[in-house]
Amino acid sequence: MPKMGKGVAGAKQQVMLRTSWISLIGNTILAVLKVVVGAISGSLAVLSDGLDSTQDVVTSVVMLIATPIIYRKPNTKFVFGQTKAENVASTILSFAIFFMGGQMFLTAINHILQPQEALIPTRIAIWVTLISIAGKLLLALYQFREGKKVDSPLLKANAINMRNDVIISTGVLVGLGLTYFFELPILDAIVALLISIYIIYTSISIFKEANLVLMDGVDDTSVYEKIIEAVEAVPGASNPHRIRSGHVGNLYNIVLDIEADGSISLLESHQIAEAVENSIKSSVKNVYDIVVHVEPTGDASCKEKYGVSKDNLD
Repeated sequence: MPKMGKGVAGAKQQVMLRTSWISLIGNTILAVLKVVVGAISGSLAVLSDGLDSTQDVVTSVVMLIATPIIYRKPNTKFVFGQTKAENVASTILSFAIFFMGGQMFLTAINHILQPQEALIPTRIAIWVTLISIAGKLLLALYQFREGKKVDSPLLKANAINMRNDVIISTGVLVGLGLTYFFELPILDAIVALLISIYIIYTSISIFKEANLVLMDGVDDTSVYEKIIEAVEAVPGASNPHRIRSGHVGNLYNIVLDIEADGSISLLESHQIAEAVENSIKSSVKNVYDIVVHVEPTGDASCKEKYGVSKDNLD
C-alpha cells in the first residue's frame, strides 16, 4: 500500500486544524454580535443572520472532530484509512446549509404574506451587518486559500458556506437600505427569498460533490481516456478493460485488466504490469494505488459486468 509522506499528511492536518479554530473563533464572535444587536435593534434579518453564524460555529466544531479521524492510519478494519470522513463531514455540512436556506425561505415567504408584521429596525443593524460582511469575507478568502493549498473538500465546502454568508449579509444590508429608503419592509423579505434559493442550490452542489466520492464515482471521466492511452503506450500491453476508478481522499484508486501474450514468462508479465503502472502514474495525477491484472490475449472467459473499456467509454 502506498504511503503518504508524514510531512505532507501532518502539514495538511495542521492546516485543517488551524483553519477550523480560526473559523470557530471568528464565527463565534460574529454570531454573538449579530444575535445581540439583532435582538436590541429589532431587526429580524440581522437576528436570522446571527443564527446562520451560529450554524457556522457548529460546522467548525464538526471540522475539528472530523480532522483527526481523516488522518488515522489504515488498519485491518479500514485498509484505505478513513479519509472519506472528510466527505461525510462535507455531506453533513450540506444538510446544515440546506436547512438554513430552507428556514430562510419559509421565513421570507411568511414575511411576504404577512408584511404588516415587519418593522423598520434601528441603524445599528446596518453597522453590524457591515462588520459581518467584512469578517465573513476575510474568513471565506482564508478558507478558500487554505482549502486549495491542501486540496481539502471539507475546507472548500466550508469556504463556500462562508461565501454564502457574505451574500446573505449583503442581502440583509441591501434589504435594510431599501427598507429605510422606501419604508417598505417587504423588500427585505424579497431579497431574503432570493438569497435563500441560492443557498439551497449551493447546498445541493456540495452534497452531490461529497457523495460522488462516497459512492466511488469520479467527477472527471476523462481519467479513463488517459488510462487507456497510457496502457496502449506500453509495448506488449493491449486491450485495457474492466477499468475501475474511485477515490481515497483526493487520490485515485485504479484497478484494471490488460492483455498480454500468453506465451511469455511470469517475469515478463510482471514487467509489463509494472510498465503499465508507471505509464498511468505519468499520465494521471494524484494516484493512490494501481492494481493491474494481466490476462492472455484473446481470453474471453470473464464476461465484463462492470468497469470501463474502450468500447463502452462515453
